[in-house]
Amino acid sequence: MESELLSLRAELALLERDNQRRLETFERRLSALETQLQRRQVEQPVAVVELEDELTLLMGKPPETPGTSEQIQPAAISTAAAPPQLTPSQVHSTSKKTDRPPVSTEWLQEGLTSLLAPALEPLNRAWEPLAGFYRHYQRQGKAPVFFMTAAGILALVFGFAYLLQLSFNAYLGPAGKVTLGFLIAAATTFGGVTFSRRIPHMADYGSGLIALGVILLYLCGYFAGPYYQLVPIPVGVGLLVVTTGLSYLLALLFQTRVVSMVTLLGGATMPLIANHFDPSAVIYLSYLLALALAMLHLSRQIRWPQLAMVTMALSAGMFEYSISNLDETAATWGPLLILHGFFYGFAHYALRWISTEEIESKGLEPRRLVIIAANLVLFIHISWSLAPSTTAVGVVWLLNLLPWIALALYSRRLFGYSTTSDSARVVQNMALLHGGLLAGLAILALCGPALLGVVWCLEGLLLIFLGARFGFISVRSEGYIALAIAGLTMLWQAIAWVASGVAPAPVLLSLNADAGWGNWLALCAAAFGLTHLLRHCADQITPKERDVAALADDAFGLFLSASFLLSIGIFWPQGMWLLALFPMGFFIWRGQRNGSVFSEWLGLSHYLLLFIPLLASASIVGNFHFYDQIPYGKIAGIEAFLSLWLLAALYQRLEMQSHGFTLALNLRKLFYALLPVFFLPTVLHKASDYFPIAMWLSCAIALLLYSHLRLALLKQELRILVAGASLVALFGCALREFENWQGMAMSGLLLGLITLAGFLWIGRGLQQKPLGPDWQLALHQALKPIFPLAFYYLAATLFIISYALSRDFGLALLLSQLYFASLYIFKPKLAPLRNQLMPFYMLSLRLFEFITLLQVVAVVTNSSKAPLLGLYNLTALGIATLLVYRRFFASRAVWPGRRLFNLWVLHLTAIPVYIALLAQLLETMWLPAISFALVVHATLLLFQTLKPDTQKLLKLSLLLFAMAALKIVLWDMQDFSLIQKIVVCMLVGLCMLGAAFQYQKFLSRSSLPQ
Repeated sequence: MESELLSLRAELALLERDNQRRLETFERRLSALETQLQRRQVEQPVAVVELEDELTLLMGKPPETPGTSEQIQPAAISTAAAPPQLTPSQVHSTSKKTDRPPVSTEWLQEGLTSLLAPALEPLNRAWEPLAGFYRHYQRQGKAPVFFMTAAGILALVFGFAYLLQLSFNAYLGPAGKVTLGFLIAAATTFGGVTFSRRIPHMADYGSGLIALGVILLYLCGYFAGPYYQLVPIPVGVGLLVVTTGLSYLLALLFQTRVVSMVTLLGGATMPLIANHFDPSAVIYLSYLLALALAMLHLSRQIRWPQLAMVTMALSAGMFEYSISNLDETAATWGPLLILHGFFYGFAHYALRWISTEEIESKGLEPRRLVIIAANLVLFIHISWSLAPSTTAVGVVWLLNLLPWIALALYSRRLFGYSTTSDSARVVQNMALLHGGLLAGLAILALCGPALLGVVWCLEGLLLIFLGARFGFISVRSEGYIALAIAGLTMLWQAIAWVASGVAPAPVLLSLNADAGWGNWLALCAAAFGLTHLLRHCADQITPKERDVAALADDAFGLFLSASFLLSIGIFWPQGMWLLALFPMGFFIWRGQRNGSVFSEWLGLSHYLLLFIPLLASASIVGNFHFYDQIPYGKIAGIEAFLSLWLLAALYQRLEMQSHGFTLALNLRKLFYALLPVFFLPTVLHKASDYFPIAMWLSCAIALLLYSHLRLALLKQELRILVAGASLVALFGCALREFENWQGMAMSGLLLGLITLAGFLWIGRGLQQKPLGPDWQLALHQALKPIFPLAFYYLAATLFIISYALSRDFGLALLLSQLYFASLYIFKPKLAPLRNQLMPFYMLSLRLFEFITLLQVVAVVTNSSKAPLLGLYNLTALGIATLLVYRRFFASRAVWPGRRLFNLWVLHLTAIPVYIALLAQLLETMWLPAISFALVVHATLLLFQTLKPDTQKLLKLSLLLFAMAALKIVLWDMQDFSLIQKIVVCMLVGLCMLGAAFQYQKFLSRSSLPQ
């Protein structure tokens, strides 16, 4: 129960929303009808009655009886003077009181309506003209007459047809029936004529009777001819022709649309139904042509353009039906000639009597445009079907070009239009359009594929010229379309020609001077012609067409370049790439002269063509080394390299300021940047032994270029080259030592030392404030980051030379430490070293640590060099101690924040130093000596804590005491002999007591007041 209650509530809510929607729709229609009633007082009673009927239907009232409706009408008429003022609340209250149909029935009706509405949409469109025809009679109050007349005519036609088929030969034979039929048809027609002439208000009824009589005449002709065969075929044809002519005269005389439509339909279809023209389509098509022309004239006379459109559609259908049944052996020139009559007849109808006022207000009528388009399509389609060959149809279309040209030139004489009128311009426009389309189709049919694009191109240019000459934008549009199709056709053939000539490297393209080459030349000529044509007619074209002119000019440049290069490629395949510099310069100059950005960048893009032979040559030899390339590859490489400089020179000569000029300047910078290094790949590939020397030569060239050009790029390159040359020199020495390389490593190392010394001298690198000419000051700024590198390079050189002379790695490290410590102590004020004091300081300490590591390794491995390494390590320890404890000028830049850390590292590193020395000097007592040395070391640290700046070494001192104590207790006392224990304990005790006494003494002195 509960679920049923919920479903009923949901259905009730749905019905309320639906009712509300329908009420809103009714209110809108009510307001619209009230507005109409106020404007048209005569139609108010009918509108009110319709409104009440609609309201009744909407509210669901049952239909009223006729008596009731008669009683309501006076009231409705009386209220017409004052329009009813129904408020929405009143309507809503009224709707609540009325009885409604069942909910399911209402929902079913609305659902079916919503489902069937889309399906019936085509029928609704076809029904609209008939409904309009009915409303025409309804406005005249003749709607019942319309329905009864139409129904009566239809019933009589069927009844008369059945009557003629009825067999009552005992009373009346076929001849009698047909004769009686003709008499009845004549009487009916005469009656319609009488009604139309003598009773003017029944003219429509009389037109219906005349139409009925004509239909009966067609039926009688059919029964007299093929049905009963009472008369021969020519007589039957004559009867139909006479009937058609009579009906045409009646339609023309009384200007009735019904009779004219019956004339058209009966005259066109009855001969085929009667099979009178079955043996010869020419006779029927001639008859159909005469009928169509008569109907066009009748349409003009009775001012009913729909008749012309129906005539057009019916003629097309009948013509297509007639030629579809032709025998294959039958001649087609007769129907083709008759087709021209249809073509020019309908064209004359569409182009004649065009009103200038109509053109100015609405433009050309849509009906005329439909007839023109359909006529042209029909002519092209049927002529293509009837022509015996493609050449014949091409000739036919080409010959039809002449009448349209004559019409375009002599429209005033042919149609009587004024030369300057809009009507004459429309006729000329249509004539040019027809002529252009027929000419294009004729060319398509007559020309071969190779020349098709060229001829279409000429036609497109001609149409554009004529459109600009006469001011017809539609003709120009057709010309643009033809030209675009021609351009795409020729471009496709030209690209196919190039694709067919692809060959293996190094030729790449093997071309012949045939149609493909001609298409490239034709494209170039077409773009040139279109550009100059549009510029010549600049005052007659639109802004968009001016954009087309600019686009055509750009296309001309592209096609000109392709034509030039491909023409060279026909005779010299490799030359088309090598000579790309000529179109590059030409198009840059052309861009400067015309102000064309596209032309300028098109010229610049030719530079990329030089890389094609480079890549082809590299694919043959298998690498990119210049020395190995084939001659064409080398020439292209030289051109590409020199063009980097020539482009900027060309821009400067032309005085161009553009984005391309910026690119050219950057390319020139790239040229200067490549000058110092362009030979390095070849040296590395062919003479790698001299590569370190070549690197320093590159540095010298870069310095020379920078001193003259002052380019920031060269400055950065110089710094990179110096760093790279230094690394190459050092790496070469390493290769010679460890890989047995036979190159000039030492020469490169010494040459680098000389080069860096020269840089220091030239750039005044040792002066804090250099003095000299501007070029020397500029060199100083450029070489300033390199000056510190010279001192590091000198250290590396010192290390390598000392190692090479002594073959002692420890000595080389000690000399390097001594070198850095000397610079730190004695030369801290040198300009290049002001920012290098911290690295020098840290390097000296790290080198000491590295020597310590070497000593420990030598002692552990019992190396013969252990004593010498110990001596080196003591010296390094002394240097490191001097740096850590002695205050120098550079200490202010190094000590703050890092001295305590360096002290810890120094003392921790000193532990393995004296452990290794004691292990070397003492063979049996070295372990007790180590314990004693730790105590001494800790004691010395303890004394250092008396100074304020080293008080934090107390932790390290205590740590060493703890290490010594643990070693003595846990290790020494277990393994020592009695004498060793006595010696260790006494020495440690005496040392500790003495240290305590001295510490207390120094502590007391330091605590006394100053």
